[in-house]
Amino acid sequence: MKNILLVFLALVTLANTVPEASGQSQLVMKVNIAPDANDGNPVAFDLVLVTDETLLEELSEISAGEWFEKRNQYRLDYPDETGLSAGSWEFAPGQDVALEPITVKREIVGGIIFANYFTPGEHRAVIDPRKSFAVTLGAEDFTVTSEE
Repeated sequence: MKNILLVFLALVTLANTVPEASGQSQLVMKVNIAPDANDGNPVAFDLVLVTDETLLEELSEISAGEWFEKRNQYRLDYPDETGLSAGSWEFAPGQDVALEPITVKREIVGGIIFANYFTPGEHRAVIDPRKSFAVTLGAEDFTVTSEE
């Protein structure tokens, strides 16, 4: 019985170290939604993880409105960029959110979040996908703060 327990503990330890050993990491993203977020309307929210530096630069120059309008075309134009669908949510004002950590593969070079607000603005932020952060969705825009 003692040997079985030792094997089990070894497997649990190994399972907990696999992401680091394989070059993967876990991204923890907290989301806080204000009661008046997007002037009282749901907010479409996408997390995009990119392996191509040129694409990352291009995406960091478009607005959230452009992203949501063209995201299906980006996915067709860059079929190898599996991170373009890293996460897509719609949050209601005042909603409590508990997201699971997101696995970030080692080839990811950067990330961008887009929030689709009704107000004018870029509504995007470039993030380091290997550092945890918190997003606060406010009435007219959002903020990102480091969790480290």
